[in-house]
Amino acid sequence: MLLLLGCGHEEPGELTTKTDTPAASTGHYESKDGSDTLRTDPGKTGVIQIDASIEPLPKPTDDLPLDASCITPGCHTGLVNARHVHGPVAVANCQSCHEPDTGGHIYPLMRPGNQTCTFCHPVVGARTQEHAAVEDSGCIACHDPHKSDTKFLLNQPTVELVCATCHETPLKKYAHGPFAAGQCTVCHQPHEANAKNLLRQGDQPGQCFSCHTGIEAQVANSPFVHEPVKQTCTTCHDAHTSGFPYQLSAAIPETCFSCHEEMAKRIKAQPVSHDAMFIKDGCANCHDPHAAAGPNLLRDRADRLCMTCHNQPIEAADGRTIPDMQPTLNRRFLHGPVRAGDCAACHSVHGSENARLLRESFPDTFYASFDLTNYALCFECHSSDLVLTETTDTLTGFRDGSQNLHYLHVNRDKKGRTCKACHDIHGSDRPDHIAVDVPFEGSQWAMPINFTKTDDGGSCSPGCHEQKTYRRSDATATPADTTTPTPPPDNASTDGDPS
Repeated sequence: MLLLLGCGHEEPGELTTKTDTPAASTGHYESKDGSDTLRTDPGKTGVIQIDASIEPLPKPTDDLPLDASCITPGCHTGLVNARHVHGPVAVANCQSCHEPDTGGHIYPLMRPGNQTCTFCHPVVGARTQEHAAVEDSGCIACHDPHKSDTKFLLNQPTVELVCATCHETPLKKYAHGPFAAGQCTVCHQPHEANAKNLLRQGDQPGQCFSCHTGIEAQVANSPFVHEPVKQTCTTCHDAHTSGFPYQLSAAIPETCFSCHEEMAKRIKAQPVSHDAMFIKDGCANCHDPHAAAGPNLLRDRADRLCMTCHNQPIEAADGRTIPDMQPTLNRRFLHGPVRAGDCAACHSVHGSENARLLRESFPDTFYASFDLTNYALCFECHSSDLVLTETTDTLTGFRDGSQNLHYLHVNRDKKGRTCKACHDIHGSDRPDHIAVDVPFEGSQWAMPINFTKTDDGGSCSPGCHEQKTYRRSDATATPADTTTPTPPPDNASTDGDPS
């Protein structure tokens, strides 16, 4: 037995069996054993119960009286045999929608097109964007006008299947949660809206922020916001499903390159690449794709950001081991850019023509014939006069009297000492970034510097020559041609050339 719950379009009252209707046999209204099979439910006024086991009878050939019911034990029982029944149908009030019989058992709709539905259900006409299915195909494109096993009288088992009859979107590896659950109406209004694509919460990014409140707060409280976030999230993301994580329209960094074309060309042209761009989250390893507190959408200050990877030894693509940089950052005297947390002052973080991602050329060896262009990196900040001026009283503190000892060491046609011969580039526990020891000419020998600074100069006794002393107020350095070099260990490579 089916209990049919309607919406009360009829006045309360019982429906009675009819055994004397001229145009229909009594079989339409009586069970085979003659018992009454059409009656109201005593507890639900105006709602009919029907024994669905009654076999359907042939379509009437004669006109029926105006008060004849369409829903009887043998007629149109299918219209009420469902979990959800349209209100007028549930109370057998077919005349709410249909005109009387025009002949041949044909009952036209009382109003044309969607007006039959919108007379009771004003679902369109108040907003700027109307669902094309409503306008083109009508309400029955999605709804069954009589009954359904699905809520809202949908003509498919689920909302997802209703939408899929027009909007076929194959499921890919990654899917937006509502889409994966088949809940299209979480984001879209089914009838009309004031936003493109019938979005419920207005245009993007407002629609997305209705769920992604954390990102909304981040954007609202950050001084730097990624431009696409201000406009439309679907610049980068597919709102439904994608083959890439985070429903991106392409893999990282290709998603980024779709806008940052010049950066893409530069990166692809550089022979030395930064591996951080091609592992895990690619560009998003360093940049926040939505909003950030600092310029360039960096996730943190550059040095702290770099240390998320460089806080341990790293095996580089060329086979060398990049050392753990954490001990360097804990040293007493840090190179200016390091102290400021600006690793990009020296390193090109996206790619470079130079080893170690350096922005400009820098000698990678202990010895080098002097060429000013080899020191382009250093002289972005430091004056090149340090290695071009032979004598000075003001240019540098590293002088013996007026003899410029930087010039003496570096500006040599043969075996000039490079910066790394004496300095630890990132930082040191000794003044002026003097290293404790340095790798000697590509060998495994960590050559000691043994530098001591004084108020008027200093001294050093590295492994490449005997102890030398210099004073700014009075030249005291031992002439280079009188020194006796200290030999390195057997496994080191040197010709004993004195400094």
